[in-house]
Amino acid sequence: MPPHVTVVGAPDLAARLGLPSTGAASAGARRVVVVGGPVEDRVARASHAVGSGAHAFLLWPPAPSAGAAEALGNRAEEAGVEVGVARPLGATAALAGVPDGWAARLVTLALVARLDGPLARAGWATLLAGALDLCATLAAARDVGRLDAVAERDGRALRAVALAARFDNGAYAQATVRFSDHVDEDEVALYAARPGGRVEARSLAGPLCVEAEGRGARPVAQPPRPDADAAEVDAFVAAVADGRPAPYALDDALATLRLVERVRQRLR
Repeated sequence: MPPHVTVVGAPDLAARLGLPSTGAASAGARRVVVVGGPVEDRVARASHAVGSGAHAFLLWPPAPSAGAAEALGNRAEEAGVEVGVARPLGATAALAGVPDGWAARLVTLALVARLDGPLARAGWATLLAGALDLCATLAAARDVGRLDAVAERDGRALRAVALAARFDNGAYAQATVRFSDHVDEDEVALYAARPGGRVEARSLAGPLCVEAEGRGARPVAQPPRPDADAAEVDAFVAAVADGRPAPYALDDALATLRLVERVRQRLR
């Protein structure tokens, strides 16, 4: 029997999913609570849900700080339930064609956000989180031994950030994120490589080119996903129904939040 799903704090998403929307999380066995609304309220709403035995799925960002996310993770572990999180920037589609167990040794990523475009509206914290999460996921690593970050500002406002990370497994990643008023649309250039294989994408929604060792390059055309949050909710609910871990778990989100906090400390 599939889990019963309700949405808390995100009536627009509930309408798109055709699900009931409530102001507070009701919970119980075989239930999934999707949590949105103000980020300051998400941990409390999710904590109530998991404390009552429900699985929880949080929109990005899941918490106002890494510490708050960690506390929620501890509560979920005690309750024996899954907590999933939507990926920052909804980049699941850009990773869909990557083979299981594939790990890059080198990752480069450039995000150019058109002023007033979708990426720019996501905000700097989410842009940085999305860049770091993509690099870490493709490197199959979460722990960073060395992290450098440099910013270019227009007055007090950030205009561009360059990142360089050496992960503990030896993988190296570079990422640039910048705003521009000279592009017609958001631009993405993603490249990840290891001996005998590479991954490339020009959009966070694909299509993707994957070259696996001994099999040559192949394009992986992803179907359009106009609603990334809805797709990730569906994937989480399917994982819960099958007894599998969350596709993007709170531990993954927590590692990304910690990296963002480290970057922001360097940019002050």
